Amino acid sequence: MKLSAFQSYLRKEKIDLAVLFHPDSNITYFTQMKPSSAISVIKPKGADFYLSLLDKWPQLRGITIKKLTKGWEKELSNKKVKTVGVNKSSLSLESFEKLQKIYPSAKFVDIGEEVVRIRELKTPREIEYTSIACQITSDAFTALIKELQAKRLKTEQDVAFFLERFMKSKGAELAFPTIVASGKNSSIPHHPTSTTELVPGFLQLDFGAQWKNYCADMSRVLYLGQPTEQEKKMYSKLLGVQERTIQQATEGVPFKKLDEFSRKLLEKEAKYFVHGLGHGVGIDIHEHPVYGKKNARLQKSQVFTIEPGIYFPNKYGLRIEDTLVFDGQARILTTAPKDLVAIDPYK
Repeated sequence: MKLSAFQSYLRKEKIDLAVLFHPDSNITYFTQMKPSSAISVIKPKGADFYLSLLDKWPQLRGITIKKLTKGWEKELSNKKVKTVGVNKSSLSLESFEKLQKIYPSAKFVDIGEEVVRIRELKTPREIEYTSIACQITSDAFTALIKELQAKRLKTEQDVAFFLERFMKSKGAELAFPTIVASGKNSSIPHHPTSTTELVPGFLQLDFGAQWKNYCADMSRVLYLGQPTEQEKKMYSKLLGVQERTIQQATEGVPFKKLDEFSRKLLEKEAKYFVHGLGHGVGIDIHEHPVYGKKNARLQKSQVFTIEPGIYFPNKYGLRIEDTLVFDGQARILTTAPKDLVAIDPYK
């Protein structure tokens, strides 16, 4: 993905080479594979990918595959190298110290922001892979409703396992650990899914498939039993906030403005909205655009989430989240229904 664009940057900035170490996700970005151990050396012209014999070696255009051995430091050694690019945000101190020994007189520069900029705008193929991941995620939710209606799931863990099995049965991996939160547990945004038995009340779900390294991220809410009028009103309010915020997602709008807009719509419940409105999605489940950045604005080919939530301590929490792509308008990729579905597995 966009290797030539990154190499143009290296030439422009007169960087002799950039070195990336596993598990830096930029290795996956440029090679489209997840190695068990690897080092990527990208030069202004050409690139070397040092890969373990434990992995299947791919055929990559413009990239030479080499065996990763214990003496890899000697392979990288080059006295002519004066400037080395590193990704500061994911570089361990151990790896950096090794690079300093390999290139003792070189200057080290951070290339992280440039790779972030390149990755932020998705190619048609990236959007295609993300769309497939989102469809698998949406289908898993539809299948879950039927499974709950059949009364075969008893705990949060049962629900998570069902969703994960479904997504994997379609050839996908998991984008992140599945969150299933029943009853009061739903008031904790990042509740760790447990063996807690399902109880009457809201059932919060946050999960996503990963297709060919690209992630989906979706949150949906079900109700076990019959919701009260107040509970239905609160859910309806949050859904309205999410839908109206999506309508505000027009080209050039600052992401911070979208966040502020959603909080204004929540009115007195805004104080229970304890996280950001959303984030970028790609190979990493959280990547650019970053909503909190001052100059972050909505652009074509960005993939991002919109996920307002409200969490009443020790009562319940609600979050409705979709993954979207902006192609002139904000298009929802996670198409699972959002009307509140009440399931009574206790009869």
